[in-house]
Amino acid sequence: MTGPDLDGLESDDGWLYASSLPLGAGDPGRFHALFGRDSLISSLQLLPVRPDIARATLRALARRQGRRVNEVMLEEPGKIGHEFRLEPPRNLINAGWPERSNFNYFASADATAWFLVLLASLGDRALCHELAAAWRSGGAWIARELDRSGGLIRHARSTVPGGLVQQGWRDSQDPQDPGGGGILHPGGRVPEQRLADADTQAVTYSALRALDRLEPRSGWDERAASLRARISSEFGPDVMALEPDGAEVCGAGSQLGWLLWAGALEPAASASAAERLCRADVLTQFGLRTLSSDSPAFDPQAYHRGSIWPFDSWIGWGGLGACGREAEAEQVRAGVLAALEQLGDAPELYAVTRAGELEPIALSNRRQAWTVGARWALENRWDGRAYAA
Repeated sequence: MTGPDLDGLESDDGWLYASSLPLGAGDPGRFHALFGRDSLISSLQLLPVRPDIARATLRALARRQGRRVNEVMLEEPGKIGHEFRLEPPRNLINAGWPERSNFNYFASADATAWFLVLLASLGDRALCHELAAAWRSGGAWIARELDRSGGLIRHARSTVPGGLVQQGWRDSQDPQDPGGGGILHPGGRVPEQRLADADTQAVTYSALRALDRLEPRSGWDERAASLRARISSEFGPDVMALEPDGAEVCGAGSQLGWLLWAGALEPAASASAAERLCRADVLTQFGLRTLSSDSPAFDPQAYHRGSIWPFDSWIGWGGLGACGREAEAEQVRAGVLAALEQLGDAPELYAVTRAGELEPIALSNRRQAWTVGARWALENRWDGRAYAA
């Protein structure tokens, strides 16, 4: 089994930087750091060929796991962090970030869940024992969040200048920024906080299943069943997120692939989600759009509101395959690989216009770890679901 090309991505400690340093003019290379969500997903993608990366990543994040309450950094006991650097990124400093060193930032709604999914997927009993305090603490954090947020995981809004106000994988400092990051109502209004996005609920369901394997007969299976029923009832095919009062933030998109990948929907809801995901406004010849081209908020170049991310499409590929949509799954798999071949290297994201034309996106990092991972996993038909659902 041929391994992936990780040049410029592998740290001395064995975990993967989210992106390489800039590879020439025009390459932002802005995520050359340890990220929670990104590094964990990359590790899962490469698990069959490089389990050492998963072990290094889990250990690195466990050492940095939240131990106290820090409202600036959004640290909480048991929470797995979002991003770790020696100092804040320049864009946060420019926005007025209040601290200048030890940037251990915890603004992630789903990194804790991905930590648990990866650990269970690795299936290493010795490492599970070694990291028992970490995964138990992570499970306790998820349980507290579900209890205090009415049964869903919701974003803990940051009020610090430059901080992330949306903290699922579609994270954003300002969802109305022209770059197109984050989640908006179709008319352009910013959703009310605390927001529950579909993607985060999906991986939380997988994490509860993982906890049930790590700690059987401890009630995690009951929590998982309750969350699955809730998601199936409230996250219809055109619902991207829910506001605190239950109001829907509408927009079909790749989040449906996350729900299918995780097995987080009951049969009827799963069939509806798969049917919606396979429509031409989301499923293109080069992967899955983050947002339907029929949405008023769609822009093929927008960071989270129309672009295509290879890692995100990899998750959707696995979800479509899991629910029996083999032809559409193969369209995603072949399409992403074709796009990467045409664009070169491992771009963070790219665009597909309404006319079906493939285009690069200027703000895209040229070499992103979870794109390298997605290419390897798609080429080798590894969907990461062996223990995820």
